[in-house]
Amino acid sequence: YVENNLAQKTIELFNELKNPADVNKTLLNQMKLDDIQSSIPIYLSAIKAVSQIGDYSKAQSIFKQIPDSLLVENQIRGALIDLWGKVGSVVEAKLIFDKIRQPNIIEYTTMVNSYGLNGMGMQAIALFHQIPREFLHEATYVCALNACSHSGLVSEARLIFKNIEMKTMRIYSTMIDCLSRASAFEQAQELIDEYERNHSPDSTMYMALLSGARNAKNAYLSQNIYDRMKNLFPEKKDPLISAAVLLANVYASSGEIDKASDIRLEIYKSGTKKKVGLTWITVDGQLYTFRAHDRSHPRSNEIYAEGEKISNEIIKYGHQYDSSWITRVLDEDETVESVLCGHSERLAIAWGFVANPNASKLQMVKNLRICGDCHRSTKLIAAIRQCEIIVRDANRIHHFYKNGQCSCNDYF
Repeated sequence: YVENNLAQKTIELFNELKNPADVNKTLLNQMKLDDIQSSIPIYLSAIKAVSQIGDYSKAQSIFKQIPDSLLVENQIRGALIDLWGKVGSVVEAKLIFDKIRQPNIIEYTTMVNSYGLNGMGMQAIALFHQIPREFLHEATYVCALNACSHSGLVSEARLIFKNIEMKTMRIYSTMIDCLSRASAFEQAQELIDEYERNHSPDSTMYMALLSGARNAKNAYLSQNIYDRMKNLFPEKKDPLISAAVLLANVYASSGEIDKASDIRLEIYKSGTKKKVGLTWITVDGQLYTFRAHDRSHPRSNEIYAEGEKISNEIIKYGHQYDSSWITRVLDEDETVESVLCGHSERLAIAWGFVANPNASKLQMVKNLRICGDCHRSTKLIAAIRQCEIIVRDANRIHHFYKNGQCSCNDYF
């Protein structure tokens, strides 16, 4: 179940093992108390499943069920640090980490990553510099550089990168991403050229550069990168579609609507489907999944009514919907507002408030990067509704606070 991303099924099976009608006949209770090794994989699978769902309450539940005898096991401790980090609770990740007398490289790396995911770049780098040099490997460097990238710590990233002896493709790509986010495009291109002197081109590096150009609304650079990608990677359809979507966004945000429309039409005619965006949220212990413009929920009419109510509230507070984040041609019966309000995370937020009108905290996971319009909207929603909203997207965890700010400081 875990290996096939069926997290909810994993948790249900785990709960059957722990809470059956006849407790004395369960697998877990049949295990010998001293047979620790046989039970570790079961708990690791359950922990991984909860980390995929990304819900704090489920993390608490699974943590309480782990026997004390297992909490000293390296595999369990590392998995728990990762779990707490991925549900947005760095405090509890650090509590686990601080109990370890001599952390191994997995525990160090996981803690660095937990800081980075939650926008705590300085803490991530401070811990990175405490790691014994002989422990450092590719994953540790990538996590540290990624933490810098998502916190705007370019100088710190340069210093780390400079001191890495064996620079892999992943390390180069992460450093290029950091420079591109900071609009240091010439330096990012220099690193690509440096890498390609001894290696074949890699599409990940160009996507990082293009993402930075998109954020900077640099249409000229974006077009050049896209053209180069078409020449270098003609057979790689998925990266090219993603690149085309980014390029269309750049043109739309720059006011060149015709060029954006032409690219979107080209994508549509190619027949290639984009990855479907999904958001899942746990409400009252039940996991719900939404896709854009989803109406499969039995209370979808209430969800859309709540979404419209939320939209009116944020418009009243000055929000203007940004059409540059729409990646397709609008149908005749659609508006910019209706399309953006139909994004999967917006539906998940609306459902959270339908189920719990006075909610003080909502938490969800999105399989793609949150769009800029949803990011701005969610900051306003958190402030207006006085509800902390936590969104883990494909890149990081966003903590939208009740004061209308986000933990990423708009650096995403």
